[in-house]
Amino acid sequence: MRKFAPQFAGTPWRDGARVLHAYLLPDLTVDQDLAQLVRACREAMKPYPITPLSDGLIHVTVEMVADTTADHITGDDREALTAALRKHLYDAVPFRVLAGSPIANKAGALLDLSPDAPLADLKGRVREAFREARGPETIQHDGGRHHMSLGYSWDTASSDTLQSALRRITPSHAPFHVTCVHLLDVQFRERAHDRGTAAWEISWEPVATIPLGASP
Repeated sequence: MRKFAPQFAGTPWRDGARVLHAYLLPDLTVDQDLAQLVRACREAMKPYPITPLSDGLIHVTVEMVADTTADHITGDDREALTAALRKHLYDAVPFRVLAGSPIANKAGALLDLSPDAPLADLKGRVREAFREARGPETIQHDGGRHHMSLGYSWDTASSDTLQSALRRITPSHAPFHVTCVHLLDVQFRERAHDRGTAAWEISWEPVATIPLGASP
């Protein structure tokens, strides 16, 4: 692995910049098997240069509003995004996916998610909502395979040995119940860390929570 570096619209993220995202946020008080799996992954990550995400920061990225940063999106614009999300998610049905196995990658550690179909359907709905509210330029990448982020690396290390440690975790899968989409104002800041390095840290402010199946 190497140091994680966030990107915005295909370019390096500006320190302190804020960008609107649609995320899925697990409720680890409900999905207790998932909470246990996350704790086991944190233990495996301890020897590695990874900043583990706290329970409140574990997330699944659905989509990014990529046409501009959040400081240029007004209150009315945010209300339009929320209304569009409600419109496109009103007939979406809550679902359950499987989180796991744990994976070490170039930027830290994550949980794979399956099956693909309900997540792909949800992402398609969110993308249509974003395009409706802000136009086609708001979607600028495919986002890759859905996953749940567990922590971001702040230095180089062997992903192979971390993967071996993660593979020893059992059970390696847990249910994740998806009941709503969170529209969030997401910020990355680069802060001093060990050995004279710096680490990117994520935080966010809530904009809206849209339950699946809610009236538009």
